[in-house]
Amino acid sequence: MTSPDSFIQETLNAHPVVVFSKSWCGYCTRVKGLFTKIGVTYHDVDLEKVSNGSGIQQTLKKMTGQSTVPSVWIGKKFVGGCDDTHRLHSNGKLKELLQNAQVSSNL
Repeated sequence: MTSPDSFIQETLNAHPVVVFSKSWCGYCTRVKGLFTKIGVTYHDVDLEKVSNGSGIQQTLKKMTGQSTVPSVWIGKKFVGGCDDTHRLHSNGKLKELLQNAQVSSNL
């Protein structure tokens, strides 16, 4: 079995936009809805459906200091949770992050 660290790094290396989430989480649904609305393709990792989801969440907490989901990553960089991502969108910085990660959007 892949370690949580390896799983996270492999996922971030393979996908420019990653949302670590849980299916019941309303904030996760909101941030994924934002990405869909602005035409961004993202990779969703549902921590309840992957093996060792709790270990992955603990590793994300060690990496970011944030224990909650969603955990949003763009271009291998942690950008925060739902409110952080919406704030970046509101102030125009999300577009810049997406462009720097060579992610297309309709912004």
